Amino acid sequence: MKKIMILTFLLLLIACGAQESPSEEVIEGSVTTSEEYVLPDADVYLTITDSIGVELGDSNYVFGAITGVDFTPEGDIAVLDLQKNCISLFSPEGEFIQRIGRQGSGPGEFLLPSGIAFFPDGGLVVSDGMAGKLIYFDSDLEYESDLAGFFPSPPTGPGLSGLEGGTIVGMKPDFEQNEEGMFMGFTIARWEKGQVEPTAIYHTSMSPFDPADLTSMLDDILSFGVAPEGIVFTASLSTEVYEFIVWSSEGEELSVVSNDDFERVVKTQEEIDIETEVVNRLMIQQGMPPAMANWEPDPYRQAIVGFGVDGQDRLWVIKGTAETLYFDVYSVDGLEFLFTAALDVGEIANMWTVVIEKDKFLAFDSDPELYPRLLIGDLPE
Repeated sequence: MKKIMILTFLLLLIACGAQESPSEEVIEGSVTTSEEYVLPDADVYLTITDSIGVELGDSNYVFGAITGVDFTPEGDIAVLDLQKNCISLFSPEGEFIQRIGRQGSGPGEFLLPSGIAFFPDGGLVVSDGMAGKLIYFDSDLEYESDLAGFFPSPPTGPGLSGLEGGTIVGMKPDFEQNEEGMFMGFTIARWEKGQVEPTAIYHTSMSPFDPADLTSMLDDILSFGVAPEGIVFTASLSTEVYEFIVWSSEGEELSVVSNDDFERVVKTQEEIDIETEVVNRLMIQQGMPPAMANWEPDPYRQAIVGFGVDGQDRLWVIKGTAETLYFDVYSVDGLEFLFTAALDVGEIANMWTVVIEKDKFLAFDSDPELYPRLLIGDLPE
């Protein structure tokens, strides 16, 4: 069961939609994709200014599988490599600094790291789902301690964030089996350092687990983001409505932001075929019996797939409906809309992951055609 729980977080990254070539399929009340890639209209376009990663050469710059990135408080760049089971640290200019961790079950080693986050003092936490624990490193990035006892696995997820005093905000899978059957779900919450029980809960859900309907897992998964002062943003992976909630750090709902002009966007048949093949292959790789690997993609693209907060107290809401990374930018309280933005890389980039912080953004393709690279760019003033 633990492998299935870990899988759901990987599905969260993949099931946001693999955008390839469009088809002529039309569903009433929706928007269809164009016959070729078209950069969407936006007020601001983000461009790439630098990159880290090579296909061949210095092993410090050859990535196996990038699954997470983050900035240190000093502006260095950390890259979580699932295949190498380590974190590579680079300067803002892209120079290799050091490698953190390695494969293993000893102190400071990883079995299947699924998330990383830096604390304001420079410390680091790594969520290792397979090991069932959080692994802490101090401000010198030396191994400090482990925290186990989470069931079935520790908080993680895209959006995992570190706050003052070692506090984290993350998404933890939940699992329960009783006389009524098997149930699974997720909790987005805040955990103080050294505690396995959350001190503030922003969202929790639990639904019957049906291995014949794995796609329904998405109904319980939310995208989330955290501002430096602890404000939390959550949104369901909905294909029907555009809506997100703003929470205080203590778990009080502050506001609900929605867009009534949202139009659903249909995936192409090729998108659906690619998503089905990739997710089912991933399930089998993670130990699921082939007969249970029966992913059926939602035919629509998700409205909101993530969040980021920059150094100017602007909230970047990441939309999943365009063929590239597309953003609605608000004031950090979510109440004032500021502008739209899109990533201009000249190709379909909807499946890419992006991290926004301070005055820069990091982006990478979760399933690159050639070789893994981390792309770097500047945010508008």
